[in-house]
Amino acid sequence: MEKRRTKMLQKRNLSAWLLSMVLAVIAVCWIMPVVAGAFTSFKSNLEVKMFARDLNLIPHNWTLENYEYVVNYPTLSIYKAMGNTVIVCIVSIVLTLLLCTMSAYGFERFEFKGKETLFWTLFTLSSIPNVVALVPQYTFYTWLGWIDRLPSIIAPTVADVFYIFLIRNFMKGIPKELEEAARIDGAGELKILALVEAPLLKPVLTIVGIFKFSGAWNDFLWPSIAITTPTHSTITPAIRLLNDSYGGMPERLLAGCMLAMLPTLVVYLVFRKQFLKGLDVGSGVKG
Repeated sequence: MEKRRTKMLQKRNLSAWLLSMVLAVIAVCWIMPVVAGAFTSFKSNLEVKMFARDLNLIPHNWTLENYEYVVNYPTLSIYKAMGNTVIVCIVSIVLTLLLCTMSAYGFERFEFKGKETLFWTLFTLSSIPNVVALVPQYTFYTWLGWIDRLPSIIAPTVADVFYIFLIRNFMKGIPKELEEAARIDGAGELKILALVEAPLLKPVLTIVGIFKFSGAWNDFLWPSIAITTPTHSTITPAIRLLNDSYGGMPERLLAGCMLAMLPTLVVYLVFRKQFLKGLDVGSGVKG
């Protein structure tokens, strides 16, 4: 019996070690391009062109001229682009949390014919790549007169079925007795959602908020199509303006990318504990 336990522990330790090695390799593969980009952003253009010959990752002569160029670039105000992105992120997060929480509450707590069929049909349709809908989406927002305005970036992303799925799955763990007690006290559905459900949904709503912030901040394809005026642009598509017409200034692009990464890094560091806690989206509140 003791030998069997020892063998089982050895297998578990081996499996844990192999998994750790795989995760370490993945982490290195993910972080090395970021590290290389950070170092390159402090190089001169001449040193970047010489990289293919000497493969020197760390700059010989550190310089801040790329960051000075980004901050003082005449065609693009990085502060304006970041301000536009902050507006898009805040409005998108608020609307997404409101709409997705209300939708999840409706799908989870209300009973109506074809509920599950409707939900999983919407979930399946959400797997279709967004690029398929670019032409009709552009036509629709042109008809609304929203092209080259921030609402054209915000509106297409505020109702995500995946976020509804996450919130609904978390909501399954919240006892219905809490809602019934609130109804007995005379509370309506919106009041129950706001005062009973929402506080208990805080972990998963934090996850949705972080995901939404990251997605809105880093979105490139649709904003680069919908926004044509540089002063209306968000940060990610605006970075491409930093390169010259021949694409020969990658160090400037990387300096812009490093500046654009800082807010997402700060948000993750601030909310990392809530993020890890909210990953257990199936826990809810057992009672």
